[in-house]
Order: sequence, then structure tokens, then C-alpha cells
Amino acid sequence: MTRPGFALAAAACGFMLAGCQSFQGAPDTLAAPAPSDAPAQASVAVETVVQEPAPAAEPEACAVLDSRNWAAWINRMPGPGAVATVHVAGKVDVRSGGYTFRWEEAPMDRSAVPVLRLKLVPSAPGGMATMAITTEAVAYQAPALSSRYSRVVIGCGGTTLAEITEIMDVY
Repeated sequence: MTRPGFALAAAACGFMLAGCQSFQGAPDTLAAPAPSDAPAQASVAVETVVQEPAPAAEPEACAVLDSRNWAAWINRMPGPGAVATVHVAGKVDVRSGGYTFRWEEAPMDRSAVPVLRLKLVPSAPGGMATMAITTEAVAYQAPALSSRYSRVVIGCGGTTLAEITEIMDVY
């Protein structure tokens, strides 16, 4: 036989535990209380949500080991149909021969004398290549989008290869 005090305490515990449960249904759904004659058996489902941090973006690797002899100039040669052209040239060291290079332009800032930001993207050779550190000449040429540039910044991967502050005008 059950004692009335024990049954009352068990029912009270059941009500308290039922209030702690979370419901997947509508928020106004109520739990049915446990019958007072049977011992209350309430199970509480605890769901732990662990949010994994977003993977940190690793800096992009650059195949360029070293660079030097960077120069920049704006060619303003007169003539019919002549357009001012910006030129950037330098030398880079890579791990083997056969690399090809392409340039990507980053957006310019809106200052009166903007900064030209370029990204050098080297591509490794697909076939056989000389397995020795090789020096390659790289050059960029495009119509000048500004009459002057305050500097030219050349990047590769997550590193800055050069920052040219003296941009010459060539006539």
C-alpha cells in the first residue's frame, strides 16, 4: 500500500519535472500529469547543442620565395589613340622552372590619389620542370584608371611582395 504523503510528494515532483521539460510542439501544449496512485516516473531529456567554431581561413600560400627589382611607371606617350598605361615589373624566385603568372586587380580606394593593388597568382608547371630555384621576370600592363597613383602594392597569397611608392611618368 502506498502512504498518502509519499504519493503526494511523488506527484509534486512529477509536476516540477514536467515544468522543466522542453516541448517540440506548440508552446501552449501542456503535459499530462502523472497519475497520483502510481509512482511518478518522469524522464527529462537534456539536449546539449555544441556549436563548432567556423574554421579559420588559412592564409593562402604563395609559391614565390623572394622578389626584387620592382618598378612602376605610367606611359603617357602622345599620339593618335594613345591611352595612358600603367606598367609594373619585377623579378620573382620560384621553386622550379615552368611557372606561369597571372595578375588580379583589387578594387582601388576612393582617394584623390588612389593605391593600385595587384595580386600575383603563380601556377606551377603541369609536366616536367627544372627542379631548381628559378628567377622569373613578371610584368603587368593595363590602361591607367587614374592620372596618378600614390603607391602600388603587390601581393601574393597572404603576403605582400612589394610596395612601390615612386611611380614615374614616362613621355
